Amino acid sequence: MEIRIDGSPGTLAAVGGAVRAMATGGGLDPDRATRFRVVVEELVREALAREHVRGSTDVTVHVRAGAGTLQVEVHDGGVPMTGTESRSAPSRRLAALGFVDQLHIATHGSAGNIAACSVVVTGPDRAIVGEVFDPSAPDATDDEARAVDVRAMEPADAVGLARCIYRCFGYTYKDHTLYEPRHIAHALHSGLMRSVVAVTADGEVVGHSALFVQRQGDPVPEAGKLVVDPRYRGHHLAERMAAARRDSGRAEGLVGFWAQAVTNHAASQKEIVHIGGAEVGLLIGASPATVVMAELDNVNEGRRTLLAMYTPLRRTAGTIHPSVAHATIIGELQGPLGLERTIVVTDVSPSGPTKLRVIVVPDTGIAHIRVERIGADVLSRVAHELEGLDAFDLGAIHLDVPLADPAAGTVANALERLGFCFAAWLPDFAADSEVLRLQHVGSHPVDVEHVVCARPEGERVRDYVVNDWHRVRRGGVA
Repeated sequence: MEIRIDGSPGTLAAVGGAVRAMATGGGLDPDRATRFRVVVEELVREALAREHVRGSTDVTVHVRAGAGTLQVEVHDGGVPMTGTESRSAPSRRLAALGFVDQLHIATHGSAGNIAACSVVVTGPDRAIVGEVFDPSAPDATDDEARAVDVRAMEPADAVGLARCIYRCFGYTYKDHTLYEPRHIAHALHSGLMRSVVAVTADGEVVGHSALFVQRQGDPVPEAGKLVVDPRYRGHHLAERMAAARRDSGRAEGLVGFWAQAVTNHAASQKEIVHIGGAEVGLLIGASPATVVMAELDNVNEGRRTLLAMYTPLRRTAGTIHPSVAHATIIGELQGPLGLERTIVVTDVSPSGPTKLRVIVVPDTGIAHIRVERIGADVLSRVAHELEGLDAFDLGAIHLDVPLADPAAGTVANALERLGFCFAAWLPDFAADSEVLRLQHVGSHPVDVEHVVCARPEGERVRDYVVNDWHRVRRGGVA
């Protein structure tokens, strides 16, 4: 649905009413739908209030439903907010309070501004998943585990996956769409998620692993959503599903996939290494401490840290321009992956305007800044976004710099002044470039003392990233 608004009396309420009706019609709780409507109306109100230097003052609202979410985009051609204005804007404060699940902000110069918010249309269906929980259920025997079939997931498996998620995480799993069978089926149909499942002879889903993207067309999907029923752990189901997932991605012609492996145990890391992946970074405090995994150690000494890993599916080559501080570690990281990168360290200064996109996920306490084009104003633009993100009290902010740009290293060095340190090298991550991911760790307690690594290579990456974080916090020189 597309709505064009000219600021006439009543149009704002009409938009809000239409959005709320779509949300409740899709199954969203009425109170939650009302909160979503309030944020949408604030985004429209802010767009209408901007100064418009030239052209039309119309605001266009796009409403999209799918994959378990309802998203509203507000487009306008006005002057972007300053950092101070953004930090105090009602829409940002409401999003920080959890009125929406994600908030996206993008400024495209003469192409205008886009502010988008989205909400998961439903949560766990206790009528579906609550009935199967039995913590006293006996562990599977070796024969039962060997009889499990690992295969491509079908929409008919959606209810079984929802039950498996509950058995593994209770109601703490961060992706609520996996509790809802119809949203699982939609993600499979739309191609946003490609999954394999482990299914018993009786048809029960006891494992799941997926490749998924945030946006259709992203070249490198993320591997994850790995769950294994507690009764079937220790029988190598994760490795079997990982191999099937890898073979499926290779058959589709994917260049590779990346993953955020948990660090309270090494099982998921071993699974990735087993199929040819390797460690490429460490994301400090990237997961809330509230996520609890059944029958596994869950040390709660702050936000949890994740290990970034990459699995190449075909060999690629290219030239990249990291900062002098991180050129050596990136050179070391490419070896285990069998990738060929020519590393060139330059002091080129950027020119022209910066193009970037911001995504905030209040529920996980993470924001993503994706620099799509490095410009002369990149440092001020990022500083502006940081100021606006203060309203969210985030656990971490991730910033992706395109390494194909000769100015990438210069910019990465300069961003240390804003508190950004090394997070990860992500090969082939963007359509025309790979990415140096930097991280700005928030003020929340984070746990880096209990990071379990599967092998010495992971420990090397862990130690490098933690030391770089401490160096930047102290204002040290690389």
